[in-house]
Amino acid sequence: MTGRSLRYPMALLVSVLMLLLVAGCGGSGGTGATLTAISISPNMPTLPVGATQQFNATGFYSDGSSSDLTSSVTWRSSDTTVATITAAGVLSVSTDPASVGKTSKISVALNGVPGSTLLTVIPQGVINGATSWFTTGSPTGVAVASFQNVSSSGNVFVTDSTNNMLHVYNSVGTPIASWPTVGAPDGVAIDPLNNLYVIDISNNLVRKFNASGTQSTSWSTTGTPSGVAVDYSSGTVYVYVADSLDKMLCKYDANGTFITSWSTTGTPSGVAVDYSGNVYVTDITNSLLRKYSSDGSGTQTASWSTTDYAYGVAVDHSNYVYVTDYLGETIRKYDTFGNFATTLFPPAGYNPYGVALDTAGNVYVTDLFHNLLYKYNQSP
Repeated sequence: MTGRSLRYPMALLVSVLMLLLVAGCGGSGGTGATLTAISISPNMPTLPVGATQQFNATGFYSDGSSSDLTSSVTWRSSDTTVATITAAGVLSVSTDPASVGKTSKISVALNGVPGSTLLTVIPQGVINGATSWFTTGSPTGVAVASFQNVSSSGNVFVTDSTNNMLHVYNSVGTPIASWPTVGAPDGVAIDPLNNLYVIDISNNLVRKFNASGTQSTSWSTTGTPSGVAVDYSSGTVYVYVADSLDKMLCKYDANGTFITSWSTTGTPSGVAVDYSGNVYVTDITNSLLRKYSSDGSGTQTASWSTTDYAYGVAVDHSNYVYVTDYLGETIRKYDTFGNFATTLFPPAGYNPYGVALDTAGNVYVTDLFHNLLYKYNQSP
């Protein structure tokens, strides 16, 4: 699901985050205001061995205002064998397995005013009830080879927007293969024959690869493509692409022949199709999930609110819908009518982005800025 001009979804994400940051800063204190306290986020973090994490410092002033002090304070880690931290607040946890269970006090100071929090190191494989593994580069989209009634490998495919690659893992995170995708890959979807459809947001293309990484075709999309999904509900492969620039949803056949399109409200990003052919589209502008009919007419049958920043979306074999909430740091689960079912929580400070499911109901979620893929063991 990501490219790098304000036309693209990733740049839009950064813009939204910056606006929120500016809105929350409240300046650096009014005339005569003095710094009274400094808080650090994330607070009381638990991070796995080898992880990196951006920490932020917020100053509070005597006049009630606040200010971002991340680049102004002096950062320290009390135990540099456990973790080190840069002057910009970027923390690196030791890769030594012996660090598991250890702690380090992360502290800051400015003008004699201190602030601190405590880091605890945990195993890479167990995080808040989920397993996880590190990926190469910045993981964006994720797809799993797992169609009902179709023989599939169960392998996990992850796009890497930093290195313009697609990485293949087995279901427990062992690397299998990688290949270049050309351009900046974002969303990825897979069909029952294990053909992969990868969004290239640098060139406004959909690229089709076989399971060995050979590109068989590509086609241009209108506007800026973001999410992509495969529909096999009728026994024929159709490909849906969300166009975040023109606020459209476009439908193609498996070889890129255009079939139809329709307008969506807001900014579409992620797209998924359930096993009845209904199409679900996240609207990141309005924090909504929109549901459309299966006939491709563009008739919106429902919409419901999500919290904060709705980005990725996937549907399991019981037609439960999973939505990644980037700013809220959660994955939310709804039934097909929009009724809230449950929430999955990655660690505080992490950012769920792409999402996919396998036939067993396991949920795979990419964490864009921490180079991680989470696997939640969820029944459908």
